[in-house]
Amino acid sequence: DGVGNVDHPLSMRSAPPAPGPVWDDVAMSTPPPMPSPTPRSPSAMPEGPFGGRRAARLRAVVNADLLPRERASADALVLTAWLSAAQRARYAPTLRAGGGVEEFVQRLADERRVVLEEGADEVAGELESAAAAERSARQLPLRLLEGALLLLAAGCGLWIVLLALDAKDAGTAADLPAQTLPLLLTLATLLALAALVGAVATWVRDRELLDWAVSRPGQLGRGLPLRRRMQGTSAGPVVLGSLGPAALVGAGVLAIVSGAALLLLSLAMRQEIAGEAIAPQLLIGGVIALVTAVLVVWLKGRRLERTLRRERAVEWIGPLPDADEPPSV
Repeated sequence: DGVGNVDHPLSMRSAPPAPGPVWDDVAMSTPPPMPSPTPRSPSAMPEGPFGGRRAARLRAVVNADLLPRERASADALVLTAWLSAAQRARYAPTLRAGGGVEEFVQRLADERRVVLEEGADEVAGELESAAAAERSARQLPLRLLEGALLLLAAGCGLWIVLLALDAKDAGTAADLPAQTLPLLLTLATLLALAALVGAVATWVRDRELLDWAVSRPGQLGRGLPLRRRMQGTSAGPVVLGSLGPAALVGAGVLAIVSGAALLLLSLAMRQEIAGEAIAPQLLIGGVIALVTAVLVVWLKGRRLERTLRRERAVEWIGPLPDADEPPSV
């Protein structure tokens, strides 16, 4: 009962215990403290042009590790929104669903969940039928037209470069804008037409492949065994999507700088100069071009996210063909 007794609670708080076998056993039996969570360093956040909220959302779509029930529900919602009303009506009897969209989504989610949980059995002739559907949905005439329009656009671009070189050698650079303006308009028109034809060809191909899928019971739940993925962007939309925002940004910056320069010169000289009347139009047009470029980039990001979700929704859950199996070690 004295102060030196190690069992007294006051002595344990007032003085450290003497080293001995009892305290060694206590120290060994005491679990170590949990490490404090370290804050995430700023360097771990995404940086660069592909960083930020949009890149994180796209990575979440691609790398989502959902449970079968959650993924089945997400795939069913995406597929239902992608299918047309006629295609849903064709596939509804295989799901034993009525005419309601909500019932269609629920039955399709159940079908997809069963495949995700239990796997898909081999269906005779599935790969051959899918390959035949892809060949018939190739849209070769539209692809050839798209390629021809791109070749004409490349010819216009080469012509503009040759005109610029000739004007530089002949010293007639002042006449260059009047000569190249019709070619620039033709080039922009050809690129827009090529992008439109490519987008139509992709849309028609996707519709035909979805028609093939809804004509086979259980195919939407299994996915589509395609050699070439759906919604594949062709050369026309890619070229226009790459050059369009850059051209809009360049034109907007040039218009804003030109308009501001004209206004500053008129203020500095305190008299009217040539082109001062169009300075406000240049400033407004430049701002509109920049806003349009930002809107185009935003729409492109939304389209990419929708494409990734649709690709996951039609992912084929089945055995790989022999040609696609990885080589054994």
